[in-house]
Amino acid sequence: MTDQKRSIDSYDALAVSIERVLRSDLEPPGSAEQLAGSIDRIMLAESRAAELRLAMLRLLVVVPLFIVGVWLLIRQGAAGDEGRRAFVAFVSATWLVYAAVLVLALRRGWFRRWVARITLMADAAMILLTMLPAWEMGTLPGLSQASTLAYLTALCAFLGISGSLRFSRTDARLGTTLSILVFVIVGALTRAEALSLIAIAVTILAAGLLSASVTTLLRRMVTDEVARATLSSMYKEAEQTLEARQQVLRIVSHDLRNPLGTISMAASLMLDVPMERPQALEHLARIKRAGERMNRLIQDLLEVARMEAGHVAIDVRTQDIAPMMYEAHEMLLPLATEKRIGLEMRVEENLPMVQADSGRVLQVLSNLVGNAIKFTPTDGRIVMSAERYADTVQFSVSDTGLGMAPEQLSQIFGQFWQANPADRRGVGLGLSIAKAIVEAHGGRIWVESRVGEGSTFFFTLESATAAQAT
Repeated sequence: MTDQKRSIDSYDALAVSIERVLRSDLEPPGSAEQLAGSIDRIMLAESRAAELRLAMLRLLVVVPLFIVGVWLLIRQGAAGDEGRRAFVAFVSATWLVYAAVLVLALRRGWFRRWVARITLMADAAMILLTMLPAWEMGTLPGLSQASTLAYLTALCAFLGISGSLRFSRTDARLGTTLSILVFVIVGALTRAEALSLIAIAVTILAAGLLSASVTTLLRRMVTDEVARATLSSMYKEAEQTLEARQQVLRIVSHDLRNPLGTISMAASLMLDVPMERPQALEHLARIKRAGERMNRLIQDLLEVARMEAGHVAIDVRTQDIAPMMYEAHEMLLPLATEKRIGLEMRVEENLPMVQADSGRVLQVLSNLVGNAIKFTPTDGRIVMSAERYADTVQFSVSDTGLGMAPEQLSQIFGQFWQANPADRRGVGLGLSIAKAIVEAHGGRIWVESRVGEGSTFFFTLESATAAQAT
């Protein structure tokens, strides 16, 4: 019982060691930085949407003021007011054009963080430049002095409240300050009643403070929602990490048990039993093969971890197809021959060059052919081929194996997936690695299969000519 527990502990320690290597290779970002980044991205997106809404509302507010400016320009007024009327019409037209251009730019996706403050100051200047000369001419057409004051109040209130929809307390305070400043300047220069000015200014200030409170509330709601969503995502990732660790432990327990046992047994025999050199070399060869098998498994785990983190390293160059296919065929032919399986190669003539990492493409072909060798019976046949397909080169690996049911095809490129969980000839990483490599090249990989007839795996690589054209 003690030996069994010690064996389990050693497997667990090895699994933890492999996991530590995976983690150090990935260097994942901290949870705090991840949360802050998510909040910043959401807030930026919301700011863009809010600025577009405000731009459309500004256009709605400016159109009536532009009509007033045009009416001032064409109506008969007091002598000497022609310049002021023209100035009001010019400013209102400028404001309208500026508001329309801003709406079009924001609708096309343009946005900068400084837009909010610039538009606040621009709106304040436009209100001041429009209302001050209009009031000095008497009143706006069709409006009494009290109605003109009410119109100015409404414009200043719009300016003050507009800052609340920008998710920035600074912008909300700036909007309130500018609205009160514009109102007081216009009222003071036009000698409006002091009591009315004070009462309205205080009301605008209260509305501005309320808008700042709304801004704080909106920021808190957005931040809480983003934090909740991000923490939920982080919790799922933590669960997946725990599951991955358990999966590593299962792999270590099952797939490394035999090679570890082989190494231990061979080493013990060499230490305890006197043997001739040929026998010793035979045991050393067993140890070497077992070590290579363990190394392949660990390298596959590292490869999958890097690909999951987006660290797929590819050195893309212009490559000729035929040499890659010949190299893959020569490399894999001994494996097929050992199992008495025929391995054929078919390469279409005059294939275009491709933009690819030849080492990675060989890895994909090796994984696909190796998988076919595992599941093709003795005296079966495997065919590697490459042919032109539109602007790509299409590779395929077909076999005369057992084939797969339709419900299995959607899962076959998943990690650790096995058609038969009891089959320990692999751990289900080869196809997921092949998929990641092909997709890193911008290609596509898929499979067609029928039970009892075999399977064919396809993948495409873009031709060098098409890649340069894009």
